[in-house]
Amino acid sequence: AYINMTDPEAECPSGLNEVSNRTTGQRACGRSVDRNCSSLNFPVNTKYTHVCGIARGYQYGTMDAFLLSSGKTIDQVYIDGLSITNGNPRQHLWTYVVSLQESYIYFTQNCPRDHSPYDFNYVPSFV
Repeated sequence: AYINMTDPEAECPSGLNEVSNRTTGQRACGRSVDRNCSSLNFPVNTKYTHVCGIARGYQYGTMDAFLLSSGKTIDQVYIDGLSITNGNPRQHLWTYVVSLQESYIYFTQNCPRDHSPYDFNYVPSFV
């Protein structure tokens, strides 16, 4: 699948809504529902060994990293960011998590890092 929202003729795929920044004129595809997730399926009818891509994200609201992700499965909302999965049942391929800052007072809103004073057991095991 190829989506390039810098192309003025491009449209968001079904399942995502177009969002435009009035100040900069930048266009992006965003979630189709509030406070939840949106999923897209890109059927592939051939075997592959690599998944490549570029994602450009824009902040809206807070960036909550793994907030409320403890005990979640891959079929639930488990991150604030972008996750790429494959197959049925879904298998985790890659995740990009966004956080408010590197060391926020509410540690579940932080991204895990080496030498952290926190126990990151809230990060789902499949990530």
